[in-house]
Amino acid sequence: MVEIKTIEEYRKLGTIKDLPPNEKENYLSFLEITHKDNVKASEFMLVKFPRWSIIAGYYAMHDVSKLYLAKKYGLKLSQPMVHSAVIQALRELVKRKDILGLLEKAEKEYDEIISLHLAMLKGKDEREKSQYYTSVSAKPSVSLEKASYFLERLVKPYLKLMEELMK
Repeated sequence: MVEIKTIEEYRKLGTIKDLPPNEKENYLSFLEITHKDNVKASEFMLVKFPRWSIIAGYYAMHDVSKLYLAKKYGLKLSQPMVHSAVIQALRELVKRKDILGLLEKAEKEYDEIISLHLAMLKGKDEREKSQYYTSVSAKPSVSLEKASYFLERLVKPYLKLMEELMK
């Protein structure tokens, strides 16, 4: 069983820090570019490399989440355990009521997203199943249908939701 750490525990590890003012512009710019590059890569690889489409799609979600946490909360997240830390930061900081209005406005579009941290957790799980060998997912191939569903029903709505939250 995976132990869930709090934001404070991730701060002690050095995974979550306050974003230094002298790094803010470069950090935000970097994440702005990488999350957009990753979704473009996900779209580009969809037909020929659906497994990599899922991986790139997840990283688009991961980077836009770090961008959101930097813009709204002044946080910088890095290794170790950065993926889990992003999910935990979303879990602790972004309450369902914060996104409820957006979810209700476009219910069908966001029907895969219950909350931000659960959407990220689902994305992380799919990325890991696509990227790493496990006894459950022993085949290295991923269907075009699965990758397309992941991109269109989770990645793109998640990115759109995060962009709305950053306005």
